[in-house]
Amino acid sequence: MDNTTTQLKKWYDNTWLVILLCIVFFPVGLYALWKNQSISKGWKIGITIVIALIVLAQLGEDTKNSSSTTDHSSFNLDEKNVVRVGDVLRTDYFEIKVNKVSLTNAVNTGNMFADLKPERDNLYLIINVTFKNIDTESRMPTDGSVWINYNGKNYQFDKSETILVDGWGLMFDQLNPLTTKTTNLVYKIPAEIKGEAYWQPGRSRRDQKVYLGNLK
Repeated sequence: MDNTTTQLKKWYDNTWLVILLCIVFFPVGLYALWKNQSISKGWKIGITIVIALIVLAQLGEDTKNSSSTTDHSSFNLDEKNVVRVGDVLRTDYFEIKVNKVSLTNAVNTGNMFADLKPERDNLYLIINVTFKNIDTESRMPTDGSVWINYNGKNYQFDKSETILVDGWGLMFDQLNPLTTKTTNLVYKIPAEIKGEAYWQPGRSRRDQKVYLGNLK
């Protein structure tokens, strides 16, 4: 009994398992890599750098289509590539459907240690979304930005909350061709802000957006 417990606690000392995890699920693989006692520090640093370069390459791919070059001075729901909640937005790599949008003062994940508590003057915008990889190879979906028109200005919220629970966030997931993933993206916004809201998925073209409704 004690020996079994000890072995389970040191799963990260299995070098082949660590290598496999670095390939198929690198967030856990990196953790195991640095906990492993038999892999030298030089190899740990080298593998970490390689994984970081791969992630950066994925994120930087097709930057000409990224939202960073977009002029968001105005939005128009009648634009060809603007869809509503429940409709499918087709990008270069994904079919994306926002299933539900909610605005709350706290986030209940089902795990008390990962829940987001109420904060004074802040609310949480939760976007339940499904990604389907329509490409012929694995692709990494990214969060993107929420844009809210408030008092005549468009405010960009491009940082989502990190929640380490299944079904919340993307966590550098790669989707194989024709597979899907449904998750909740959470953005913290000021409680005072009201107005028309749009979500632009990461790595989508500059005119591709989902209309989230009028936040009140």
